[in-house]
Order: sequence, then structure tokens, then C-alpha cells
Amino acid sequence: MPTYVYECTECEKQFKVSHLMTESYENCDFCESKGIQRVPTLFTNLSKKITKKSKVGDATKEFIEQSKEELQQQKKDLDNER
Repeated sequence: MPTYVYECTECEKQFKVSHLMTESYENCDFCESKGIQRVPTLFTNLSKKITKKSKVGDATKEFIEQSKEELQQQKKDLDNER
């Protein structure tokens, strides 16, 4: 169901309402006034943009390499403590 933003002309507060396109909303959620109007909103594209094409397994390889480096550093730290 789409979400619409409304603004009250009396108390000037905005609120969101979910309803079908064929339905309308009548009263302000704050002051119960009938003087409300729908506020135009911008469409937001929520799809993720792919900026870098990577091969399958690249993220896994990178994680393994980082883990190896961290493990080596931890071993050095333990040796220094002894």
C-alpha cells in the first residue's frame, strides 16, 4: 500500500498515511481538522547501484586475506606478551 504525506492547513503539522490510491484521507491526525492537503513527494529509487563489477568469490578472498593478516598480528602480539 502506498504511503502519502499530508499537511494540515490549521495546525501545519505533517503526517504519513498508508491507503490505496482510490481512497482519500479526511481528518488531521493531530487536531482532527478537515483542512488537510496531500504533500507532493519525490520518488526514491531504492535499487542498489553497482559501481564495481567483481567476480564470484572476490569478497570471500578479500575477507580471507584480511583475516590472515589479523591472525598474524594477533600471533605477534601474543609473542610480545610472553
